[in-house]
Amino acid sequence: MEFETIVTDIIQRTPEVKSFRFKRPESFHYDPVEVIFVAMLINGHKAIKYFTISRSPTENEYLEFTKKITDHEFSVGLDHLHPGDRAYLNGPLGEFTFKGEYPKIALITGGIGITPFRSIIKFCTDTTIPSNIVLLYGNRNEQSIVFREELDNLEKMNHNLKVVHSLSHPSDAWKGRRGHVDIRLIQDEIPDYADRVFYVCGPPALVTDLEKAIRTLNIPDDRIKSESFPGY
Repeated sequence: MEFETIVTDIIQRTPEVKSFRFKRPESFHYDPVEVIFVAMLINGHKAIKYFTISRSPTENEYLEFTKKITDHEFSVGLDHLHPGDRAYLNGPLGEFTFKGEYPKIALITGGIGITPFRSIIKFCTDTTIPSNIVLLYGNRNEQSIVFREELDNLEKMNHNLKVVHSLSHPSDAWKGRRGHVDIRLIQDEIPDYADRVFYVCGPPALVTDLEKAIRTLNIPDDRIKSESFPGY
């Protein structure tokens, strides 16, 4: 479905990350974690990139994607958007989805890779899907955790959800896990890893490293689902 819409709101999630919200047509439907193409005019030419929809399908008042702002031309263009500006969207599409197909899943990511998992967790919580979910989420410090308060609230609401943050450069006051998301963290926090389907998302290098770590646990490839985020 291709349509023209307007920016309704822009939310500063962390010092480097923003969420962009758009008016959603009533006829637009999607599954958790599907992606959407976004087209804008940048320096006089039309540029098109795709982003994961970070809102759950249960939140039907608007569409949202969440992006780390970089010095890439497209990212700079996004950073200059304002409420009321027009955009052109096309979608949804993608196969990196979850709607309750498995009784136990592990979601593993770092940084902006949280966006599809926010959608999954919110969807499962809103629809009372009984699947057991463990999220391992790595970041540099407390200020870089995207959706931190929301994840805390969802964990309180959903007794099937466990959220584990691990920070590589936390403050002295941090009481959670320290270090990168690695095989040791997986073994410590997901002792029943052999029973789970793994979803891995993030920058290509992170996804590659996590896939290698998971395979050392003798998890077969058909139980590892991954998606890499481009750097634009």
